[in-house]
Amino acid sequence: MLKPEYLKDENSELVMNVSSKHVDIIKRYEDGTYLDLFVIESQSYVDQSMVARVMEYESVARMRYIRQNFKKHVPMHTRLPMILTVVLYVGESKWNAAKRLSELEIIHPGFENMFNEFKLNLIELNTNHKYNTGEKATQDFFDLLRMIYRKQILKEDLDREFNKK
Repeated sequence: MLKPEYLKDENSELVMNVSSKHVDIIKRYEDGTYLDLFVIESQSYVDQSMVARVMEYESVARMRYIRQNFKKHVPMHTRLPMILTVVLYVGESKWNAAKRLSELEIIHPGFENMFNEFKLNLIELNTNHKYNTGEKATQDFFDLLRMIYRKQILKEDLDREFNKK
């Protein structure tokens, strides 16, 4: 679970480069153990290229990190910080664009095992889909966002207690 006290604004050249490509929020997570980058993209319309755009955001961020932290080569056994991009879709129509790179590209027969898959972390706020995060507070957050988006509270939510953590 993310703790808000460890979320920091990211004001580096990385943000300037990635955010110029229309990313909405970029935060660093620094808890003394890990230094991670979280990107949130708010999307109001279905974008057929979104999975490729997100892949580009993450690739730019990884390459910037490598160039800033290593002279020539990444040392053996070095692990890079995680970059997590989440797309919050608030459009009215159902998301019908690719959620995986394999849904966007032509994969020639015989090359399936060589294809590098990339998956979009998409949260559709216009659906009743439950996202299995394992955390009640996170699910409550998504449910509250969905209620705000729909501007209505369902009958089963009238007496519901939401976790504030």
